[in-house]
Amino acid sequence: MVKKIEILGMALDAYTAQDAMLLLEEHWDYAIMSTVENISMETLVKAHKDELIKNCIENLDLAIICDKEILKAAGAATKQRIQEAAEKQFFREFMTRTVCDARTVYLLGETREQLSLLEEFLNEGYQGLQALGSYALSECEGDFDKAINEVNIAAPDIILSVIPTPAQEYFLKDHKEKLNAKVWYGLGDHYFDKKGVLEVAGFARKLFHKGMLHSMLLHYHKK
Repeated sequence: MVKKIEILGMALDAYTAQDAMLLLEEHWDYAIMSTVENISMETLVKAHKDELIKNCIENLDLAIICDKEILKAAGAATKQRIQEAAEKQFFREFMTRTVCDARTVYLLGETREQLSLLEEFLNEGYQGLQALGSYALSECEGDFDKAINEVNIAAPDIILSVIPTPAQEYFLKDHKEKLNAKVWYGLGDHYFDKKGVLEVAGFARKLFHKGMLHSMLLHYHKK
């Protein structure tokens, strides 16, 4: 089985959800925090324009492709992988195991609104989840030491981040080694499905980035 796919000059993990979970389980005893991130089409487009984001993605311990259009563009759109991306299978399995194994989490976001949405989602879908706290980076006024201290005092097993790209990648670059946790999981906005306005906005954004990705791929292959 192919473990990597190449797209826009980047090497991305191509593990099935089951293989990715098995690989991550090996990381729990590591002294250094392991990094996992959901990779969407929007993330890929931003990474193509920003070398720091690209390097961060390629250096993740696990990059979870959660957009079937990326799989199609890379020629890796098997029925299983399409289904796993559409159903967010890795995330669901990860969260289910987190609850079952009584692992603790800490929530990080850019705004309090993002964290409120995440908390609502987790309370509805993963009862029994042990959340030790949350912090919005917008409250730090540019100095993230307070947020880092709060995380480290809580000493969670897992940091769940909804900090958007590229702020998340910049934050990881500067502060990864300061954080006291076993796993960092960057969720982005690819962890839930909302109806109404958010759904329409998301659909329009996806169409825009799908066209942009197609143009970028044509340009890249002509080089």
